Amino acid sequence: MRRFGPFALGVIELIALVMVANWVGLGWALLLLLGTSVLGIALLRIEGLRAWQELRSAAADGRFPQDEPESVPASSARMADTGARILAGVLLTFPGFLTDLIGLVLLIPPIRRGVGRRMAASAFRTFPGRRTPGAAGPGRSGAGGTGGVQHGVVIEGEVVDTDPPRDGKK
Repeated sequence: MRRFGPFALGVIELIALVMVANWVGLGWALLLLLGTSVLGIALLRIEGLRAWQELRSAAADGRFPQDEPESVPASSARMADTGARILAGVLLTFPGFLTDLIGLVLLIPPIRRGVGRRMAASAFRTFPGRRTPGAAGPGRSGAGGTGGVQHGVVIEGEVVDTDPPRDGKK
């Protein structure tokens, strides 16, 4: 079924375009498609800038959700809401009345919050591991300088230095 999903969506969008064009005229139908695409692009730009500014201010202040356990629910809800708005913008950008309708419905706050929660839950199921505050992140090395990769095997040993000292004497 996944293989034919995009094809089926295209057929449904084409049928919807023909129906709307018969109802309001082809020119108005194309103008509606263009208008919703412009609305989607504007929404993507606004939400993308907002998300980028929040990320920059959090990084500048040195606050991250994994460092502040009490702020995790609020920041997760905000990220989920932003994700749902971005999804709505993407759907509005695609030409087609069905995707536009779904994108517009996603802009209704209670629906957007519900979809955002489902998206966040899906993301947490897909990426279940969380970093602990001491774990390695970008630019930091973790245990043993492995760049954040931790292995379960520990090999004990000792270092034997067989080279003569380099103090200028041979």
